[in-house]
Amino acid sequence: MQEEIDNGRVVFGVDETTLPRIRRNLFESDKQVMRSVTFSYAQTATLDFIKIFNNVRVFENPKSVNDIENLIEYITSIDDNDIVIDFFSGSATTAHAVMQLNAKDGGNRRFICVQIPEVCDIKSEAHKAGFKNICEIGKERIRRVGLNLMRRVTSGVGNLKGEGWGCGMPSTKEGWDFAIQNILDIGFRVFKLDTSNLKTWDNTPVAEDDMQLLLDRMNGMIHRVKPDRSDIDMIYEIMLKLGVPLTYEVGKIQVNDKTAYTVGSDCLLLICLAENVRPEDVEAMAEYAPAKVIIARDSFSDDTAMANAHYILRDRGIELKLV
Repeated sequence: MQEEIDNGRVVFGVDETTLPRIRRNLFESDKQVMRSVTFSYAQTATLDFIKIFNNVRVFENPKSVNDIENLIEYITSIDDNDIVIDFFSGSATTAHAVMQLNAKDGGNRRFICVQIPEVCDIKSEAHKAGFKNICEIGKERIRRVGLNLMRRVTSGVGNLKGEGWGCGMPSTKEGWDFAIQNILDIGFRVFKLDTSNLKTWDNTPVAEDDMQLLLDRMNGMIHRVKPDRSDIDMIYEIMLKLGVPLTYEVGKIQVNDKTAYTVGSDCLLLICLAENVRPEDVEAMAEYAPAKVIIARDSFSDDTAMANAHYILRDRGIELKLV
């Protein structure tokens, strides 16, 4: 009896009045049934997955979309704009489930999927199909699932939203744009973890007889943005540092002869990283009435232009930030 207790085989219950019982696991009662259920579960999930990739098995042992969808439905609400986070995204089953559930009940749930770019084996079906890493598989799955859901919803095939909700298949780009904006959100953005786009000062001590090294370091900081980074890289780093959601709309505009970017549908931010920014350019930026204007320090034609920008925006009640 003591041996059974030590092995966790005896259940005593919640209080002293409950009679002790022997605990038996399902696999001990019928091992064959247990193996059969497990195999059937995995096989169904795999068959559903490979259909997405035209019957090519690019990922091993994907999770069941329907099970993840049921879990999400149980713990989220249609109207609360819930965010579902999966830190081990794999083949992006969670993203698939979120979009599928939104298509069914009209919810506005969002997903954040995190996955290291694990390299696909060169002999694998995934590599043969052109996928270099697992992240590429997940991205392609989201694209294919989103397009399929949009087709089903807009054509009425499958009638995901219920009787009478489907409409005719759009025949123009404008029609598709309307469908995407008003029926089902299948958009997503992909971000890769990286170092800052701005150079950091190298504070390693310099020998007294090696002043050229110090001068080289100083000259290297004249332009702080790393040479291999794009404007869009900088835009998203600025958004992160200012606490602006990465889902906000980013638009490209022309201010006089300068390229600038707006963030948010109501121009929450106006960002300019162009060269030779003059006071008249800042005046034109102010016409967009942004909450903040962000301009690179290197952008101004001179220090006077930078000072003038401060006063121009201050008089308009617009905050100026420099990067």
